[in-house]
Amino acid sequence: MATAIGGLPPALTRIAVFLAVFVIGGVGGWIGRGVLAGPADVPTMNVFQDWRLFCPASKDKDSSCEMSQDVINQQAGMRVARLVMARDKDKSMVLAITVPLQVLLEPGMGLKIGDDQVRVYQYKTCTEAGCLSIIPVNDQLEAALSKSQSGGVDVAQPNGKAVELPFSMKGYVESYKAFLSNESKRKSWWRRLWS
Repeated sequence: MATAIGGLPPALTRIAVFLAVFVIGGVGGWIGRGVLAGPADVPTMNVFQDWRLFCPASKDKDSSCEMSQDVINQQAGMRVARLVMARDKDKSMVLAITVPLQVLLEPGMGLKIGDDQVRVYQYKTCTEAGCLSIIPVNDQLEAALSKSQSGGVDVAQPNGKAVELPFSMKGYVESYKAFLSNESKRKSWWRRLWS
């Protein structure tokens, strides 16, 4: 009886070679799937209930994904506030809130998350789009956002009375997880390879 590699019969040698080629080909194809035949490098947008997640093309390294929600006045059918969460130029998380121009600036803007106390922030600037407040998102604020079902932006009207502009937290947790996942894939060739 003839023997081949390592004293194995020729039939077992052929099976071992076939299996080795099959496994190596499968692993190589799996690794190369995103590199060679991956989807086009285009911006994406996903909706998670009341939150939207927009991510620029991965070749746009200087930009960040952003989560957003428009606060709509149901009676008037118009946007009264806009919330955008993204990474700032220094890569830290910020929540940018834009409210209409018809607000008193000195009292600042209040942010109410769930049953927590109102946090007050000053406006950074006002443009034709509205008055903007940029809020650093630390671990404490992110935890409050993740566990809450509702939130509100408190603004002072020109007559001095405060009004709350409620917003929804539905879909926030899923959107934030997708944000983190997309950001890590966009910034890491290694993570894109294994996703």
